[in-house]
Amino acid sequence: MFVNAELLDNALLINNDSMSEKQKQKQENDFTYIAIYFLTFITGIIFYLISKDDKRKRQHSIQAIVLGAVMVIIGLIPFVGGVIDILIWLYGLYIGYKASVNEDVAIYITDFAKKYV
Repeated sequence: MFVNAELLDNALLINNDSMSEKQKQKQENDFTYIAIYFLTFITGIIFYLISKDDKRKRQHSIQAIVLGAVMVIIGLIPFVGGVIDILIWLYGLYIGYKASVNEDVAIYITDFAKKYV
């Protein structure tokens, strides 16, 4: 069975044109939740200050800042602290990924972050 390449290209163009602005914006914003957790403190503070209108991004920014503080405290423990920090950082990236696909992961600091949004 052969597929006409021109018909396939036209179908793809029609599909892309029919995407609403919200869908396009959603695709662009998906990465921001992962970026919030990437450098915990730094990106958390930056996105907290930038996203004044988006409560969900501010909540995740506060969570990233708190995770960064926890990482600093745990990082003071010799030998084991570095390994635990890496695991916490990876978990933060996981939270960011889940937020980027519109699934929220409830962690202990979520309630704390929601108070200050």
